Amino acid sequence: MRSGNLKHKIIIQTYSETQNGFGEVVKGWEDFKTAYASITPLSAKEYYKAGTNAEVSHKIELRYIKDIKPKMRVVYDDREFSIESVLNIREANKTLQLICTEVV
Repeated sequence: MRSGNLKHKIIIQTYSETQNGFGEVVKGWEDFKTAYASITPLSAKEYYKAGTNAEVSHKIELRYIKDIKPKMRVVYDDREFSIESVLNIREANKTLQLICTEVV
């Protein structure tokens, strides 16, 4: 993967539940990692191949980061993407492809 293609600065977040000082459960998103990535919308052909009921809208490629899981999210500027699948390209631990749905 060429670093010139990684032009989008993203934040990967994880959902957490913690307790505050009163013992109440506080739910929210916490920053997990910041990285540079390439964000590509799916073409109509790729969208159709994914299935007519598919909601997947973008592929996000970045250098390998351990412990990224589905149900985390990616934040880019004022946009949010829910991670549906994490693919370790060629199982080489060099490049990840995140299959995402943009949250509108």
